[in-house]
Amino acid sequence: MTTNPDQEHAPQPLLLANLTSPQTGDALSQIEMVIIPVGAHEQHGPALPVSTDTLTATVLAQMAGALLTPRVAIAPTIPWGVSWHHFGRPGTISLKDDTLIAVVMDQIDSLYRQGVKRFVIMNMHGGNNSALATAAERAKRDLGVPLVASIYAYSLIANAAREVLGADSIGHAGGDEASVILAVRSDLVTTAALSAAHLNPELSRAKMIVQAAGGVLPVMMHKVSTSGATGDASGANAQSGTEILGQAVGQIRAICEELLELDLAIL
Repeated sequence: MTTNPDQEHAPQPLLLANLTSPQTGDALSQIEMVIIPVGAHEQHGPALPVSTDTLTATVLAQMAGALLTPRVAIAPTIPWGVSWHHFGRPGTISLKDDTLIAVVMDQIDSLYRQGVKRFVIMNMHGGNNSALATAAERAKRDLGVPLVASIYAYSLIANAAREVLGADSIGHAGGDEASVILAVRSDLVTTAALSAAHLNPELSRAKMIVQAAGGVLPVMMHKVSTSGATGDASGANAQSGTEILGQAVGQIRAICEELLELDLAIL
């Protein structure tokens, strides 16, 4: 992500990975919440890097963290997710659900032992949702952590993109995700390959019908889309990506501020 001189004097996020052990000890007296960003390492069509979800999760968390420091710290981004449905194309590294649940719970457990009582799991990949909901519930039930929230941050990106770019842009490797990556790491985007997705209409309709009923229809992505993408990325641009990020960051900040003010005694 490019910087300018004004950014050097702007508030910076509190990144746990960049602290020494003594610095962490000092920071723990002020830290009231930790955000755990979760991404994925999976094919994102011909134009976007396999790290798209991880990059977006990292940028979102750090931008929000800069507005919430020093009360909120940012944990290292978990760069893998549950992505088995992308195995039909090269580049995907997937975790099993139980593996992701264990990684998140161990991370929460480690920080809870050091006094952190509020956690927000900030997820950028839809395939992680079920596992992360389970991780949040188990951290509450089994570890006794007072507050663990799991939010699907991609939905905030999609909602903003619907206003900025239009509904057709939304989807896996669509104009929403492409615009964000153009804004933060344009060097990783193959711009000539940004295009509209071509979907299998029968599978797409069946999936939409099931989802409209609140259900899930697992399908392999390469059978849904010939390119591996599901949104129209032809109109993607960095300016829209910056606007989309700004809206999403504002919502994440508001969510965290609400949870910071919540009395733990009532939970």
